[in-house]
Amino acid sequence: MTSKLKNITLALLLVFSISSCKKGWLDVNSGNEIESDDQFSSESGFKDALMGVYIGMTDPALYSKDMTWGLVDILSNQYRPLIGNSQYADIYAHSYKTIKAASRMDAMWNKSYNTISNVNNALANIDKNKSILNPINYAIIKGELLGLRAFLHFDLMRVYGYGNIANRPEVTTKLAIPYVAEFKKEVTPQLSYAQTFELLNKDINEALVLLKEDPIYNNPKKPTSYYANVNREGFYNKREQRLNYYAVKALQARVLLWQGGANLAKAALAAEEVIKDGPVKLISSPSLVTANPSLYPEHLFSLNVTNFLPIINYYLNAGDAANLNALYLTNAYAQNTYETSNASIGLSDFRYNTQLSAQTLGMVSVKHFQFTSASNFRNTMPLMKIPEMYYIAAEYYATTNTTKAIEFLNTVRENRGIVQDIPAGASPDVIKAELDKEYQKEYIMEGQLFFYYKRLGKRTFPGLASTVVADDGIYLLPYPATEIEFGNRVQ
Repeated sequence: MTSKLKNITLALLLVFSISSCKKGWLDVNSGNEIESDDQFSSESGFKDALMGVYIGMTDPALYSKDMTWGLVDILSNQYRPLIGNSQYADIYAHSYKTIKAASRMDAMWNKSYNTISNVNNALANIDKNKSILNPINYAIIKGELLGLRAFLHFDLMRVYGYGNIANRPEVTTKLAIPYVAEFKKEVTPQLSYAQTFELLNKDINEALVLLKEDPIYNNPKKPTSYYANVNREGFYNKREQRLNYYAVKALQARVLLWQGGANLAKAALAAEEVIKDGPVKLISSPSLVTANPSLYPEHLFSLNVTNFLPIINYYLNAGDAANLNALYLTNAYAQNTYETSNASIGLSDFRYNTQLSAQTLGMVSVKHFQFTSASNFRNTMPLMKIPEMYYIAAEYYATTNTTKAIEFLNTVRENRGIVQDIPAGASPDVIKAELDKEYQKEYIMEGQLFFYYKRLGKRTFPGLASTVVADDGIYLLPYPATEIEFGNRVQ
């Protein structure tokens, strides 16, 4: 991305950044309307607005930190206990009402809705100005925007909403997080979980139809020359760094999985489409892992984070006992998680022997460590990777076709270097236990493990004190206090 484009999109974020929630959150006046009309008077304006959304998502309150390897990951208690003056001590202890914890959670909420506002502003103009857009650009840009709106709302639901929905039918009638689908000043009313999932699914389904124009989509009828005109400046290069067709299909699998019940079969079908037809495949070469610990070729959707190094490297220094904020696994936790007592499982797993670094205080994940040497894989934060699709399929088949479930899990394990397979004939309970282990091994520093526990309603998990029961007090992060105080929201 050029510096000119960065400056344009950052300016757009300042112009259109708005809170979704407080009364008077958007002052719509003639000046704003003129700026908006000018912004969306050309194709380049829509492209700039779209890229501005992706830049907004790299804010440390969102996906370059707290919505991935930071706050959300710390909630799963993978790391050594954070205590005392550590920045995340209250989050680690699931003490959400302190000033320190609340300020971080409020920032996640507000930045998410600010970004959604930018999405909605672009969507409000794209049909109105459809005639100025090449049909291919119209379809892909609108498809990405709709996918992004669903992606951001779904993560807000996973953080601030209820989990274990399939086993708690009473939850479906409760009020969910506000699904903001319009760019307007009025407060968006909350809807039930059932109604909110309808809106999520609607945006996803519409995005998938539009994104069949995506160059990444597996359509042999379209020659490469089909995109020659619209991609003269490389706008559609590196589709893995945008919410492409297969990333939206993966999001669909996530959303269906969260709903659970009868939706599990649909989630598995979506996941299998990504596995079968998508261009992203599991890494099988150990040399690729050494050169690229973030496993970039496995990214279904990642973000380019400008100047990632000062955001993350400080937290990956476990060689200094004075660094109270260092995020590392204790040696005992790492050895137990990766099953190192079995050389055919733990010691051969590159997630243990390559993606972890032994430092003075413990084991540090180097997946996202930013080395100073130039690399094509620097400044990237994965939000969705291909192994997740195998796990989703395995979870469904664990109770319907154990042979297929075992095959999906063993495929990932083998490509991670594990020599010992899950034996044929393993029971559903054994398969689910192995799936637990896979999530714990795969998702250090990625922010997905807490969501796994929450979705399944796990009453306890590794790292959680034996005296604590994981219930809604742990899993349900509170809305910002101002949302409740002003009477705008009910949680």
